[in-house]
Amino acid sequence: MRAEHQDLFSLPVPEGWQFYPDDHGGSLITPCRTGVLHLHAEKVADVSELPNLTRMLAGFLTLHHKPVATDELLPIKLPGALCFAYQYSDGERAVRVWIVGNEKAWTFLNFQVPLASHAAYTAVVDSLIKDFQLLN
Repeated sequence: MRAEHQDLFSLPVPEGWQFYPDDHGGSLITPCRTGVLHLHAEKVADVSELPNLTRMLAGFLTLHHKPVATDELLPIKLPGALCFAYQYSDGERAVRVWIVGNEKAWTFLNFQVPLASHAAYTAVVDSLIKDFQLLN
């Protein structure tokens, strides 16, 4: 099964996980219900002024975690899209964030899970990101 949102993105739903769509994307909940992958997707408003994905992600991290420079973000190769990632923990939670975009759409993804459960979900979340698709 795959989760889709308004022709903007598609990603697999692993066995035991549940997808809850909302107006801007949705949330994919882990089987233990302690972890969540939240997605926020938007169409690119003006293709002549594409969003700067690295600045968007670095700005989010600076507001919600600590100052992060764009060169600290990890580029990830995805078909048909640019992707940048960052991960951190706050002592209680493991947090991984990605921004994926192309000339038609972009999606912000945020996975949070208790630090003690992080290792159990690393491979599954890596696979979800690898199989994530922008549909536009």
